[in-house]
Amino acid sequence: MEQVLRILLVRHGESESNAGSASDDAGSASLTPLGVQQAQAIAAWLEDAPSRFVVSGYRRAQQTAEPALARHPHVPVETWPVHEFTFLSPDRYAGTSPAMRKPAVDAYWAAADAHAVMGEGAESFAQFMARVQATRAQLAECPSGVMVVFSHKKFLNALRWLWLTGDAPASTSRMVRFREFDHAMPFANGAVAEVRLEAGAAWLGPVTVPSVAGVL
Repeated sequence: MEQVLRILLVRHGESESNAGSASDDAGSASLTPLGVQQAQAIAAWLEDAPSRFVVSGYRRAQQTAEPALARHPHVPVETWPVHEFTFLSPDRYAGTSPAMRKPAVDAYWAAADAHAVMGEGAESFAQFMARVQATRAQLAECPSGVMVVFSHKKFLNALRWLWLTGDAPASTSRMVRFREFDHAMPFANGAVAEVRLEAGAAWLGPVTVPSVAGVL
């Protein structure tokens, strides 16, 4: 019988930054009340205990995972480097909202320089993709079962994109194609996408959103 690994990719619930508020840095934004409801809906949806939880180190992902971890307290929990793509340096975040950062974000993607590092503490697209590739390889080595990964939109879409396209050196064209893929593939706050790894192949399921109705 073939070994099958089910991976449930979970995007964090709505954060203060998603709602338009200012942030101190890339990882400190907390969940909004809606984001808390979304986290509880995910926990309610995860009726059966998985084999392992993997959680980003960013606050919004950890807060999203908390209700699921509380529901299944005996499941191992690991923190992996599955945090969001941080192409702007920390000083670009301090006290700024998404609207205030938008010109810098647009300029970064328009330049499409895969190796550009936008200040101390930022990562290039090439470094980001190397991090995603390492995670994909690590997942491929995991035993059969069910893993739940709490992460972020660009990271999760990059994982899905690599399973579809395969690894390749980072370049301007790859950066442009990923940007197009990320825009074309919605992954809402609190949404889940399943991936199945079997016999060296990956099957990618649709993105679904557990209902928050009746959770609070």
